[in-house]
Amino acid sequence: MAREVAAKKGVFCLETDQWYRQKDRSSMEPALQLVELYCGTRYEHRDVATTREFEFFLRKYLVPGYENFPILYLGFHGWYAEDGADAYVEIRDGTRVTLIDLEKWIGGQCRGRLIYFGACGVMNTHGNRLNRFVRDTGAVAVAGYREEVDWLEAAAFDVLALGRLQDAAFTKSSIRKFNRELRDTAKGLYDRLGFRLILKD
Repeated sequence: MAREVAAKKGVFCLETDQWYRQKDRSSMEPALQLVELYCGTRYEHRDVATTREFEFFLRKYLVPGYENFPILYLGFHGWYAEDGADAYVEIRDGTRVTLIDLEKWIGGQCRGRLIYFGACGVMNTHGNRLNRFVRDTGAVAVAGYREEVDWLEAAAFDVLALGRLQDAAFTKSSIRKFNRELRDTAKGLYDRLGFRLILKD
């Protein structure tokens, strides 16, 4: 059944340009196209191969003009430090971008935006560290996965999550409702992927 939903919350996606091997074609862009088709949601997708490109595109996103793209989706390999003190995403050239790096680049300019890590393990970081990340970036919330995830399952879950976010006001109560409804709708994937959402204090 078709939906008539006006474009609301655009998605700005930064993604490593080769996930697994030279000829790999895995990409979140078809999933973003599906959300756009169903919800009328605009998106911008950028391939990232180096740390310099990552910083460049992120800073571009933060300048005036992207207020209608309040969802920042980061699609990379990722993991967390064993002591839970930090996490990182990995770019194709093998370099790592940590939460500390992101805080430095963002500099509190993500007010009114939600940061979504489409990356393994990042959200297994200690809660205090994630709370500090939300506070220091200025974001409304940060979301992503605790577990090492299957790419296809995560992509399917992301489609549902990004679509449902279109109906959520970026307030604490509305984001909490979104999270509850997402868990109720897709509990199996929610639990298996270890989806976690941290709201700004």
